[in-house]
Amino acid sequence: MDKQTLRQEFLLKRSSVTMDMVSLWSKQLIRQLWSLPEVREAQHIMAYLAMPKEANLDVFLAEALEQQKDIYVPVCINKTEMIGVHLEDLDNVERGTLGIRIPKKPYRIVEPHILDCVLVPGIAFDAVGGRMGMGAGYYDRYLQQIAFEKRIGIAWDNQLSEKALPMAAHDEWMHKIVTPSESIQCSKG
Repeated sequence: MDKQTLRQEFLLKRSSVTMDMVSLWSKQLIRQLWSLPEVREAQHIMAYLAMPKEANLDVFLAEALEQQKDIYVPVCINKTEMIGVHLEDLDNVERGTLGIRIPKKPYRIVEPHILDCVLVPGIAFDAVGGRMGMGAGYYDRYLQQIAFEKRIGIAWDNQLSEKALPMAAHDEWMHKIVTPSESIQCSKG
C-alpha cells in the first residue's frame, strides 16, 4: 500500500473517534505519560495543541504548567519550517495555520537543544518507531535537531500500524510511542 493511501486509512480511523472516546482516552494517555521518568523529570517539554479527535494533551499540559515546567508547542512560520514557542497557559492561544491552536504573539522561542523531551503527534506509528505525519515534513525537519532518545510519539491505540510504515531517508524515527494503553520502547536506532 502506498504512503498516501495508508495515510488516508489512518486519517479515517482517527476521524471515527468520538468525543467521548477522546475524553476517556486522553485521561489514560496522560497517566501513561506521567508514568515515564523522562517525562516526570523533564523541565523543558515540547508538546502540541491537539486538533479535534487527535490524541489530546491539554490536561497534561495544564498539569505540567502547574508543576512549573516550561512547555513549548510548535508554530509553523512558513511552508517548510516550524519553531517551538513557549506556552504560558491554554487560554492565551489563537488559531494559526491550518486552524492549529498556537500561543498568541509575542513568541518566546526555544532553542531545540534545550528540550528534555518532545511529544510528537502523528497519523500513524509502528512498533519500531516509524512515524507517518500529515506529509508536509515540518516535524521531520525539526526533529533533525533533537536527540533520538528525547522523541516520544503520541497516538491513540488505533493509530498503531501492525506492519512497518514506509519510511523515506528524510523521515525521523521515534524512541518511544505512548498510547492510552501502553508505552512502547522502539527498537529502531
